[in-house]
Amino acid sequence: MKTDYLLPHIFRKIGWFVFIPCWVMIIVSWLGINNWFDDDWLSFVTLHIGNLGFFTPEQEGHSFLYFAREDMFSEIIYCLAFVSLYMIAFSKEKVEDEFVEHLRMRSLVWALKVNTIFFVIFTWFCFGMVYVTLLLLSMFSIFLLFHFRFLYELHRRRIHNEE
Repeated sequence: MKTDYLLPHIFRKIGWFVFIPCWVMIIVSWLGINNWFDDDWLSFVTLHIGNLGFFTPEQEGHSFLYFAREDMFSEIIYCLAFVSLYMIAFSKEKVEDEFVEHLRMRSLVWALKVNTIFFVIFTWFCFGMVYVTLLLLSMFSIFLLFHFRFLYELHRRRIHNEE
């Protein structure tokens, strides 16, 4: 059985250790109490790609590619949360056999189906910043749906001794 895409089991704990504070900071920033996040110590020059003018009319003079100083705190937190969810979802179990691999595959397909249904519903019924926020959540939800479905199926099968 080839599981070279899986990380060692210890990464699950590391992932939870990183994800929980990141998720708290994301929620706090969404609630608008993020004055202490807006520091210049995480602000540096970055490459801006894709200025179309109608999204940011105050920057119409810039070309498609340009450099500018940006506060990168939220980007760093989102990337840390995303990578930590990857570590949680794709860490090996203590016993990794064909049964676990089969459950992992079924859970991943289920999570993709559910996430696709959510995406279609969001696209049809949500607009503006609500839509953008829900798209951002769907980026995280695929890993969470997969991981919790996998754990549920694993627990249910072990209880019923279907291994």
